[in-house]
Amino acid sequence: MNEQDKLNIEIAKKMYTGNEAERASVAQNIVWHPPGHNPVSRDYHGYAEYTQLMPSLMAPLTRWDFTLENVMANRNFVMTTFRVQGERRGKSVDLSGGHLMRIENGKVVEGWGFTNDPDVLDDFFSD
Repeated sequence: MNEQDKLNIEIAKKMYTGNEAERASVAQNIVWHPPGHNPVSRDYHGYAEYTQLMPSLMAPLTRWDFTLENVMANRNFVMTTFRVQGERRGKSVDLSGGHLMRIENGKVVEGWGFTNDPDVLDDFFSD
């Protein structure tokens, strides 16, 4: 593994911190593609949509915890696998998932989400 792969892996890991390190890893022109067919499932274009609009559509979350399992690099792409556990409006989810992220100039510029059960995720985010 070369130094760029290692750097990209570290950038991807920051995307699961939920803090300033995550926001600092997001490109201003990010495009994010969540999975499913629910009110949150749409393409988000730009930093503001990723950091403000998407979380507002996910709300109210009482829990949204990621357990990162694997992080793999292939040039400027990083693939992660994780377990996500969430609680929202009396519903719970415990799903396996993954993100494929494209990284350029030290920032995540595009990401695609995947889950092992999109129907459960759709129910979770449907009001």
